[in-house]
Amino acid sequence: MNAPTALPATMEQQRARFALERISSYQQMDKTRQAELRRYITQIPALIHMNGLGQAMAFYRSKGEGSSHDMIYQLLGDWLCQQPAGRVFDGTDKDLLRAITSSDMFRYMAAQNEALALLEWLKKFATALLQKEEHDAAPL
Repeated sequence: MNAPTALPATMEQQRARFALERISSYQQMDKTRQAELRRYITQIPALIHMNGLGQAMAFYRSKGEGSSHDMIYQLLGDWLCQQPAGRVFDGTDKDLLRAITSSDMFRYMAAQNEALALLEWLKKFATALLQKEEHDAAPL
């Protein structure tokens, strides 16, 4: 009897694996940074829906290199520009904003849809694994 052949991972599995790897790496950071990343990851899908991927990424990029916003910008850029599974752009531009602004509407919409699909996994893992923000409110 032959052993079953392993099927290739589905697109959802590849998104989930990538998201889990990235979120897991953020667990090594201090609690404040984890809470920031968690908050910004959960907020960005609404920003993309309201303003579009390009505007949202420009806003996140504007927050400065090394910021929590920039980490999310880089994460989405890695997935959309470099990772074989999620790559929507042809790979000539490693920077997400450059790739967005040099692409056609079809690729832009595909990138936006792919970013939102990845963000579903990122949100789930961030909520499950990263620190929550601590509030200064006194207990009732």
